[in-house]
Amino acid sequence: MRKLWVKAWMTLDGVFDADTMDHWWPPANEAAEDEARRLEYIVEEYSKGDVYLLGRTTYEMLWPGWSTQTTGDGPGPILNRMKKYVVSTTLETAPWKESTIIKGNVVEEITKLKQQPGKDIIVDGSATLVHSLMGTDLIDEYRFLVLPYIMGRGRRFFPEGMQETKLRLVESKRLSFETLALVYQPDKN
Repeated sequence: MRKLWVKAWMTLDGVFDADTMDHWWPPANEAAEDEARRLEYIVEEYSKGDVYLLGRTTYEMLWPGWSTQTTGDGPGPILNRMKKYVVSTTLETAPWKESTIIKGNVVEEITKLKQQPGKDIIVDGSATLVHSLMGTDLIDEYRFLVLPYIMGRGRRFFPEGMQETKLRLVESKRLSFETLALVYQPDKN
């Protein structure tokens, strides 16, 4: 059975939204070796998957830029080869190559995807989708890339009132610009 994991960039206080990202995203002048280490990690992570699962908002934010990056060393070529599934009740078309819209029973459709042979299923951002999957036993890991900022405002990945969920840390790695890569799995004990 495939593994499904959630990936999200966020600040120390859990802010992940694109509206505040220009304040906490690493500066363009960060050391070349730090940028290379971060890019290597990101490419390695995306290489573990062959299905990219997104909510509508994240899909609409990512496809215009990533769909044009079909060559090079970054994650663009990998993402463009992946099958993409966008969960939406409002989208009529999904223009990014290899995209399918999931409109019906999301849990049932994702369960079918997990049962197919293949590599991991990666959910990028898509907090609303992630919230709907919590408590279903479909999420196998949470992979957070945490930047050393406290925003104090903005949309948090796990807002107040979320279902209580116990996780256990299974991996941690320091990347560039003091970024931490943290991998958690649901603690089923």
